[in-house]
Amino acid sequence: MTIASLKALAGLVPLGSQADVRRFRPNIVIGMDEAEPGFPRSAGGCGSATRWVAVTEPCERCSFTALAQGELPFANEVLHAIARHGGGGFGALASVVEAPPIQHGDAVSLI
Repeated sequence: MTIASLKALAGLVPLGSQADVRRFRPNIVIGMDEAEPGFPRSAGGCGSATRWVAVTEPCERCSFTALAQGELPFANEVLHAIARHGGGGFGALASVVEAPPIQHGDAVSLI
């Protein structure tokens, strides 16, 4: 998942705060702030010289994305925005290509 995707989604729902990263439980969040149309998620992979992750497919979202979680309220607008603007997908599924662990702050490149 990218910061750019979260910002794009926040602009599509009535209360931008409903597009909280905790709704999606991503393993990796890439700090990609560049403005791109839609939800950037179709890159072939990311990594530094020793850490590579290959994007395998878009992550299809289900109704759990809209459910109340902790202090986050029920927000069906989130799921509706993903369906309208992302074809039902938000984020990406990926697999590790190189074994060294990815750590907070590692530089990545989308290819």
